[in-house]
Formats: sequence, structure tokens, C-alpha cells
Amino acid sequence: MIFISFIIFLPKFKSATEQYSLGINFILTLIATLVGVLLAISITNYESDRKEKQDVIKLLNSAITTVETCQEYSEELLKYFNNLPDSDNLKQEFYVKNPLPYPTYLDTLLMQSIVSKNLSGSALSELNELLINLKRSRQKDASSYLIVLSQTLKVLSLEVAFQNHEMTEHQLNGQLDNIGKTAGTIDTDKK
Repeated sequence: MIFISFIIFLPKFKSATEQYSLGINFILTLIATLVGVLLAISITNYESDRKEKQDVIKLLNSAITTVETCQEYSEELLKYFNNLPDSDNLKQEFYVKNPLPYPTYLDTLLMQSIVSKNLSGSALSELNELLINLKRSRQKDASSYLIVLSQTLKVLSLEVAFQNHEMTEHQLNGQLDNIGKTAGTIDTDKK
């Protein structure tokens, strides 16, 4: 646009500019309007994306709070269970009557389109895997369940850092791989 304006106002093109001034003004107005509309659209899209990211961070922080609450309650249940004498009848059916809390908010979180669209692919995969492990370990072993809860907290915290641009996707993937390796060593230790 600046280049066209520069050419139009050169003295060499003065006679052509005067002769076709109505058409030139129309074209310049059309170009300026087009540029303005495209600029407004890009600013609106940028603001919309930024707001979506902020919403995702809020949802992730809520998920962290939910998982922390489940973890604290599960730790208290495990302490109470471990303090019961082996001869106590409560110990045999303790987890049947007092099931470990499951962070159902995570299931809901991952089903939301705003989250699945904005979460990094590796964190989304890792969280889905951890949800499966949470459901399985909750039924079998409280200590394994606590380990998976802490891994879930780490993944959520790393994703919040990634969403806040505190780390790159490469760094995030490296950290997630470390969590996955830790989970792998825990699984092999149990076998």
C-alpha cells in the first residue's frame, strides 16, 4: 500500500494521477479498508486465543487442586489403615467401606474441547494414560495409587508451566519422559 501510494505521488505520474484520481482514491480506500479489516480480525483472533489459554490454565489449576485433595485424603486413609492392628476386622474390608477418592474432575477436564484443543499432545497422552492407571491402581493398591496421583500432579504442573511459556515443548517432552521412566521403574519393581 505504501509502495503504491509512493508511486502515485511521484511527479512523473502527476498527470495520470489527476486524470484517474477518482479511481485511484477508490482503490486506495479499498486497500486501506481491506488492511484494516484483516488487522482487526488478526487482533481479535489473538485476543481470543490468549483468553482460551488463560481459561485452560485456570482449568488445569483446578485439576491440580482436585488431585492434591484426593492425594491428601488418600494419604490419611493409608495412614489410618497402616495404624490398624492386623487382627482388627476393619482392616479386611477397610478400602471397600472407605474407597480411595478418584479425581473425576480429570475425566471431565479432558473431555472439554477447549482443553483437548489447547493441551500439548504429549501431556494429553500422558494424562489419559495416568487416568487409566489411577482407575486400575485405586482398586488394587493404595501406595501405587498415591504414586500415580503424584505423577498426575507433576504432569499437570508441567503443562501449566508450558501454557505459561515457562518452558518449550522440547523441555516439556523431556520432563514428561522422565515421569514416564519413573512409572516404568515402579511397574517393573512390582513384578
